Amino acid sequence: MKKHPAFSIIELSIVVLVIGIMMTIVAQSIKMTTNARLVSARTLTSRSPVPDIPGLVAWYETSKLESFKPSEAVDSRQISTWYDVSPGSVPKKLNTLTRTASSAVTYKLDGIGKLPSVYFNGTNRISVTSFYQGITSQNTVILVARPYVALSSTGIVFDSGNVARGCVLAFNPSNYYFSCITANNVSATINTYQDYVVAAYINGSSSKVYSNDVNNMASGSTVNIGSNSLDGLSIGSDRSGNYGLTGLVSEMIIYNRPLQAQERRDVMNYLSQKYGITVSGL
Repeated sequence: MKKHPAFSIIELSIVVLVIGIMMTIVAQSIKMTTNARLVSARTLTSRSPVPDIPGLVAWYETSKLESFKPSEAVDSRQISTWYDVSPGSVPKKLNTLTRTASSAVTYKLDGIGKLPSVYFNGTNRISVTSFYQGITSQNTVILVARPYVALSSTGIVFDSGNVARGCVLAFNPSNYYFSCITANNVSATINTYQDYVVAAYINGSSSKVYSNDVNNMASGSTVNIGSNSLDGLSIGSDRSGNYGLTGLVSEMIIYNRPLQAQERRDVMNYLSQKYGITVSGL
């Protein structure tokens, strides 16, 4: 019976070397792909209509170098600071969202649209007490989010207003709703792990929401949410730390007035392209 010779140490070393080279090539390829996506996203962001539309209060996004501390813009790293990248805020780092670093809010490299996102684990938030521009009574809030779990206790994407719990966009098991204090809700069906571009108008009796649709309002009509104002912002839960969101938020843009239809279309089109989310009516 003929015996097969065993691999020599040299042959085994060559195999290990080849495997190492292949793993290095794969890792470099993944890194190059990720960097290419970031470059593309930053180009879209730099050319976006967001800063050219009058009334911009704050703009939080996840692809720019100015958005986070460099040490925190690492996959799974805890986030303590999320900077407002609107032109008026960048030089002096105004309107900065902050929290004590913890696992409640972390950086996710491969998030919505395979771009970075901020992950909330349902237990807390990141917030700013007040905007440097002061309190505004009419606002448009446009955001990109992906709910992971629609909790029976409701997961809040943002909470704003000059009271303990102001205007919120929240997810529960069957739908999402937009509400201010105890006023009427604007609601629409949602799916977990689906990406949304949402435009919420805080505008008294003419308040409304558009979700992945430029032209058609959620619930089909405006709703009266009463007299509310925006003085600060909390993302991930309400200001008391309750009703936490489990999911991702990638971008939030706030204006101090109701946007016109074309302005809404321009911003939602930018977000649709950047994150690869289908938005009707563009």
